[in-house]
Amino acid sequence: MNAVFKTFLALIRLPGYPGISLAMFLSGVASSFAVPYTSLFGATEAHMTPLRLGIFMTLTAVSSVIVSTYLGRIADRRSDKKRIVLLSIAGSALGYALLCVTRNYVLLTIFGCVFLSIGAAVFPQLFTFGKARLHAEGIEHTELPMATLRTTLSCAWVFGPAVGAIVLGVSGFNGLFLSAAGAFALAGLIVLCMREPKTYDTYEAADKTSSEIPSQAKNAHVYAALVSFTLIGMGSAIATIMLPVLIVDQLHGTTAHVAQMVGLGAFAEIPMMLLLGGAARRINKANMIAFASLSHIVYFAGIALAPNLWVLVPLQILNAVVVAVTSCLGMSYFQELMPGALARATTLFFNTMRTGSVLAGVASGFVAATWGYRAVFVFCVLLASTASVVLFIFNYQRGARMFFDPAPEPGVPGSAVAVIDVTETAP
Repeated sequence: MNAVFKTFLALIRLPGYPGISLAMFLSGVASSFAVPYTSLFGATEAHMTPLRLGIFMTLTAVSSVIVSTYLGRIADRRSDKKRIVLLSIAGSALGYALLCVTRNYVLLTIFGCVFLSIGAAVFPQLFTFGKARLHAEGIEHTELPMATLRTTLSCAWVFGPAVGAIVLGVSGFNGLFLSAAGAFALAGLIVLCMREPKTYDTYEAADKTSSEIPSQAKNAHVYAALVSFTLIGMGSAIATIMLPVLIVDQLHGTTAHVAQMVGLGAFAEIPMMLLLGGAARRINKANMIAFASLSHIVYFAGIALAPNLWVLVPLQILNAVVVAVTSCLGMSYFQELMPGALARATTLFFNTMRTGSVLAGVASGFVAATWGYRAVFVFCVLLASTASVVLFIFNYQRGARMFFDPAPEPGVPGSAVAVIDVTETAP
C-alpha cells in the first residue's frame, strides 16, 4: 500500500500529468456515454433502416480512420501539438451536439463523417500530447505514466455506459448527447489551460519536410504489426457484437448477465494494466502481445464450446488479459517501431482497432447467417491464431528475447524511471 501511495504521489507531480489524466477521464466518460448508444439512436430515434444504419456506421468509421491518420501526420510535423488536441476535442463536442438538432439521415451522415471523424482523433492525440509533454520535461521512460493514463480511460468505461443508460432514460438521446458534448467541452477547457512546452524532445519530432512514415519504420515489422492488431481488434469487436446475442439467444441468459460479463472484464483489466505499466521497460512487447493472442484463442474456443452461461465467467479474465496487454504494450510497440513519428504511430495503433471494428460487422454477420452464432467464435479462433503466428515470426526475426529484454539502467530522481522503481523496490 505504501508503494502504491508513493507511486501515486510521484505520478501527480509529473509536469502536466494531472491535467492530461483529467482530460482523458472526461473524454472517456463522454465517449462511454455516447458510443454504445449511437447505433440505437440511428435505429430508434432517426428511424434508419438496417441498411442505412450500416452505411452510416461504416462511413463514419472509415472517415474516422482517414481523418485521424491525417491529423496524426500534422501533429508530427507541428510543434503546437495542443492545437491538434483541441481541434479533435472540439470535433467530438460539436458532432454530438449537432446530433441533437436533426433526424435527417443525410445531415446525420455528414455530421458523423466530418465532426465525429475529427473527434475520433481525441484519444491518440491526448496520448501523444501527454507523452511528448513528458519527454519535453526531460522524462525519458514514460511506460508507467502512459499505462496509468490508459487505466484512467478504462475506469471511465467501467461505469460510463451504465450512467449513460440512466441519462438516456431520464432525458432521452438529446440529453445523452448534450451530456457527452459537455464532458468533451470541459476536457477541452482543461487542455486549453495547460501550457505548451517551448520545445519537444528531438526523438519525438518527425522530419517536418516529409509527410511520410520515417524510412526506418518502412519495413515488414510495421506492416506485420498492422495486420496483427487489426486481426486482434476484429476478434474483440466480433465478441462485443455477438457475445450478448449468444448469451441471450443460445445460453438463455439476460441483459443483466451481459452487463455482469462486461463489468467483470473491465474490473480485471485495471490491475493488469498497472502491473504491465510498471514492468513495460523490461517486457518484450511483441512476444507478450503474441502470447496474449494465445489467450484470445482459448477465450474464443471456450465461448464456442460453452455448455452453459457460467463457463463464460472465468473466460472474461482471459479477455481482460488481451485487452490489458494490447492496450498498454501495443501503443508503445508501435511507437518503438516508428521512432520520430509519435503521433502517427499512436494513431496507427488506434486505427487498427477501428479497422478491425469495420471488418467485424460484415464478417460476423456473414458467418452467423451462414453457420450460426457459435461458428462466429470459431472464426475468431482463426483470427487470433493468425495474429499470434505473425507476431511470433516477425519478432523472432528481430532476434528478441522470449519474455524479457535486458534490465534497464537505474532511474534518476525525478524521472518516470524513478516512479517505476517505486513499484518494484518499495516494501
